[in-house]
Amino acid sequence: MAAPASSGLVDLHIACGGGALAALAGHTGLLDAGELARADRFRFAADRLVYQAAHVLLRRALSRHAPPAPAQWRFISGANGRPEIDTAACPDGAGLRFNLSHTRGLVCCAATRAGAVGVDAECQRPLRDRRALAERFFAPSEAAAVAAAEAGGAAAADAGLYAFWTLKEAYVKALGLGLSHGLDRFAFSLGEGSPRPIGLSLAAEAPRPAGDWRCLLLNLDGGRCAVAVALPCAGNLRVQVWLHGDGPAPPVHVAAASPGVQVAPVRRLG
Repeated sequence: MAAPASSGLVDLHIACGGGALAALAGHTGLLDAGELARADRFRFAADRLVYQAAHVLLRRALSRHAPPAPAQWRFISGANGRPEIDTAACPDGAGLRFNLSHTRGLVCCAATRAGAVGVDAECQRPLRDRRALAERFFAPSEAAAVAAAEAGGAAAADAGLYAFWTLKEAYVKALGLGLSHGLDRFAFSLGEGSPRPIGLSLAAEAPRPAGDWRCLLLNLDGGRCAVAVALPCAGNLRVQVWLHGDGPAPPVHVAAASPGVQVAPVRRLG
């Protein structure tokens, strides 16, 4: 991974809700043959729609940073299978990094020239075994925080688990390692306040010190969905959130942020 930038800007593009996803997925003419083939392999139409919407969103997001039209972007498989811009075909995309995440009901893409970035999105579903999940996959301090949140009821405990899950996935995606890194090898903490300050504890052998990381956690649709962003950036980080879709905008709430992270007012894109 390249050295962390001293400061940076991340554009975070989000489409939430069936109408916004269907509108994006209707532009499959922007996708290349490989993307169309992968979309056709999904067994369920809902999963196919989410995939198509996410990749149309990605192409539109990249075209806000560099001259190629959305249909002209080409991609290659980088280290550990991470998708990257094919700069031989799209030289204007040199230095532009992105990460994509999707779940049923929401797709999002982070794009930046500030370095490797990770993003994760999750929409909640009721969990009966949240404590067992946290104890199995999380660091002990995070599992303890999830257990303590149960005193506030099931909704609070679910929100706590999804907060840690999205932050942790965003972090390992920024590293380019995925879940093979092990989610119990590092720990996030959420302090008191609004937004809640994000803390990060890393092992001594971590590729970057904890102080070099800037993270953000957003809640959407009344807290039903969470989106997390992680980026190695030793200075301030500004995040611009773009909401796609013509219908009613889902409320976006800054739930937690690392010191030095600033979130610009949300903008809409039809």
